[in-house]
Amino acid sequence: MSGYPGGYHLPLVMTSYRAGVVACIDWNVCEFVIIIVMRFSGESSQDASEYVSPGVELGAVVLTGLLHVVFQGPESKGAFIALASVSWVSYIGWRVRQAPGLWRHWGFRSDNLKASFFIPSIAFVLSMGGMAVWGWFSGHDLWNEHLIPLCLLYPIWGVLQQFLVQALGVLNIQKLFPNVGVRSVVLLGACLFSLVHYPQGWLMLATWVLGLVFIPCYLRHRNLWPLGLYHGWLGTFFYLWVLGQDPWDLAFGAYSRFK
Repeated sequence: MSGYPGGYHLPLVMTSYRAGVVACIDWNVCEFVIIIVMRFSGESSQDASEYVSPGVELGAVVLTGLLHVVFQGPESKGAFIALASVSWVSYIGWRVRQAPGLWRHWGFRSDNLKASFFIPSIAFVLSMGGMAVWGWFSGHDLWNEHLIPLCLLYPIWGVLQQFLVQALGVLNIQKLFPNVGVRSVVLLGACLFSLVHYPQGWLMLATWVLGLVFIPCYLRHRNLWPLGLYHGWLGTFFYLWVLGQDPWDLAFGAYSRFK
């Protein structure tokens, strides 16, 4: 059935509807943080905007992770990524405006790039080699026309994911549970990062291992740039070479089919 009265295509209408639902839910993640803090902090709105409880931030990160699990369909994943990015970038801008030092504290820095890139680069090269061999022997495509735009776009989402996992996840776990050892924090952070990618077993395993490598790097160097960059590239090629799936189609295929 290709057409309906008024020139509307029903699947496209449903896609737009689901995307709208994602927008309504995810856009309120940041509002959730602000409103809860202002209501329960017992402070004025101006004071509340200068400090956000680690528990509230961690809760908002968990909520975003749950939404990521829920909106995995091709008609909603791309919209979720876009709107989650807008929501959290807005939150970053709001917080940094109140406390400019947070930009560096969270890991958006360039003064230690050489040191912070060293171990992640080794992990990246080894992982790419292993995935390429896997893809070759599995008969998966090693290249397609979507890789270039994905390698440009996915690292942006990768930096944001690492910000959520590391700066708002791991650091807030340390604040909330100061007596918990670093190894336990690393293991917990890696497990949470893995669970966000449920129900894809191989992807959960890969992100768990990635968390075990990247979280100690972040705690040592406090720099998000190499982690986000390699997160994006590794994710792109993992889908194509290991899973045999085109991540572009997974995220945007529902929209390209209804042009």
